Amino acid sequence: MRSITLLAATAALTVSSVAVAGPNYTYAQLGFFTADSQGKEDTGGLELNGSFGFAELFHVGAGIAAGEWNGGRSKQSDCPTPDATCNPYAADIDSYEVYFGVNPAITDNVDAIVRVGYAASDFKGRAAGVNQKGEDEALLLSFGTRAMITEKFELNAFATYAAGSTKVKNETPSKTDFVDWSYTVGGIYNFTDMFAAGIKLELETPLRLINFAASSTVEVGSVGTLFARVNF
Repeated sequence: MRSITLLAATAALTVSSVAVAGPNYTYAQLGFFTADSQGKEDTGGLELNGSFGFAELFHVGAGIAAGEWNGGRSKQSDCPTPDATCNPYAADIDSYEVYFGVNPAITDNVDAIVRVGYAASDFKGRAAGVNQKGEDEALLLSFGTRAMITEKFELNAFATYAAGSTKVKNETPSKTDFVDWSYTVGGIYNFTDMFAAGIKLELETPLRLINFAASSTVEVGSVGTLFARVNF
C-alpha cells in the first residue's frame, strides 16, 4: 500500500502545465465514509469539512464527523471474537479536527502542502456487554502535494504523523500514548468553478479502538470517503 501512495505523490510532483491554474483552498464539503469493520455490522458515517485560503500561501481548515463503528452501540452483541454471527465491539463515535497549513507552489499547477493540526474523538460503546466511554486526541503533522492534472481534475497525496493518547474510563491503565503514521491518496473532479466531487482513501493505518472519522486524522483500518464540494 505504501508504494501506491509514493507513486501517487510522484505523479503529482511530475505533472506540470503553465496553462492550468493551481488548486483552490477555500471550500466546504460534505462526505460519506466507510471503514473496515471487526464484526458483521458496517462501519461508516458522515463528515463535514471546510478550508479557507489566504495570502496565496496559507490556509486553515476544520472538520467534524459522526459515525458508527461496527453498526454502533445499539447493535452490540456478545461473543468471544467477532464473526459472521455476532458483533462484540461496537461504538457511536464523534470527532473533530482543526489545522493550519502552508501551500507553496512547486509549479503553476502543483502545490506542496505542510499542515499542523489537532484532532480529537470520543466514543460511547459496549464490549462484552459492558458500557464503555472514552476519548483520544492527537497533534498532527502532514506533508503532501496537490496537483491539477487538467483544468478540472486534481490528484493529491498526504502522509500524516500523529502523536497523542487514548483514554478509556473504567480500564487500567486508563490512558495509553501512541504515535501513528497514516497515508492518504485522493482525486477531485470540478464539474464547474463552484461544484466538485471527490474520493479519498486512507491506507496503512493501525487498528485502534477509536478515532476513525475526521478528514486526514489517524483512522481505524482503511477508510474510503466520497464527498461533494462547493468552492468559493
